[in-house]
Amino acid sequence: MSDLKQVEKLYEHSYFSLIATLFAAVLVFWLFEPVTDSQILIIWFVIFTSVTAIRLFLSWYFLNHKHENIDLWSLNFTVASLVSGTLWGLTGFIFIDKGSLPLIDSVLYHGLLLLFIAGLIAGSIVTYSVSRLVYLSFSIPAVVPQCLLLISYGDKYHSALGGIILVYAFVMFVISVYFHRVFSENSRIEERNELLESILKKNNIKID
Repeated sequence: MSDLKQVEKLYEHSYFSLIATLFAAVLVFWLFEPVTDSQILIIWFVIFTSVTAIRLFLSWYFLNHKHENIDLWSLNFTVASLVSGTLWGLTGFIFIDKGSLPLIDSVLYHGLLLLFIAGLIAGSIVTYSVSRLVYLSFSIPAVVPQCLLLISYGDKYHSALGGIILVYAFVMFVISVYFHRVFSENSRIEERNELLESILKKNNIKID
């Protein structure tokens, strides 16, 4: 898959995933109001919304204007995905102070966070698997730090939750590798078809 094709697919498919993450952020904001300091919650939500708005604008700009430095646009997308994933990964650290909630409530709220994140990394496969680096730049910071945090708590409930989601994230990565191969093969077929079409047009050959 050429770099141009890869980056074009990333930006073309990004709208749905960005809107989905913003919707998830709204739900998280609403659900965690009772247990998270309002100032922390508002700051996180404002930063996340701002990052998402910038990403939506960049996607619109890329798809509606000519672009020369494709490597720069690829880097922009990767860095933006990394920032988004990191913001999700921070939630388990800043939304729930260790020991601030009873054990069952703590497991419940951490589980809610990881449920949202698990859904996001599964949904992002369709968009981000075009590039292995982009998918990893989002999924690793979103999942791994939180899972390690829960495992470090030491009790069986937090540890089991963290371990299960880590296994889930690994399975999603394996699936993303398969999707990447499918995208790459499909792109190669498209490029061969475009080349064949241009040769036929050049030689005034029509196929009925």
